[in-house]
Amino acid sequence: MSTERKYSVDDVRIGNVIRDARNNMQMTQEQLAEAVDVTNAFIGHIERGDRSLSLTTLVGIASELNISMDYLFSDEEMTPDKKVLNDFAQLIDGRTQKTKDAVLDIVRAALQHLD
Repeated sequence: MSTERKYSVDDVRIGNVIRDARNNMQMTQEQLAEAVDVTNAFIGHIERGDRSLSLTTLVGIASELNISMDYLFSDEEMTPDKKVLNDFAQLIDGRTQKTKDAVLDIVRAALQHLD
């Protein structure tokens, strides 16, 4: 049996996704660490891709940051348009429908003046 790994996990990419999502949510490393019951130093290691994490911790982080597992493990580079849409979805997730509608109205008004 070969010891060659057929599958690998890109810890650096996962760390970057987690950092971007945490920043989008305006959370500190300390806040995320507290929410998933790890140290903020560990969150820093994860975000730099220095450490792998358990499935339980990964699921907790993904849940706290509203990140899908598909997105976390995707091999595809996210296009700038998809990244903007993903960031926007994270920002409004969990908000009331009234807030979502208000944000959409603000974006529509801004786009009329920007384009």
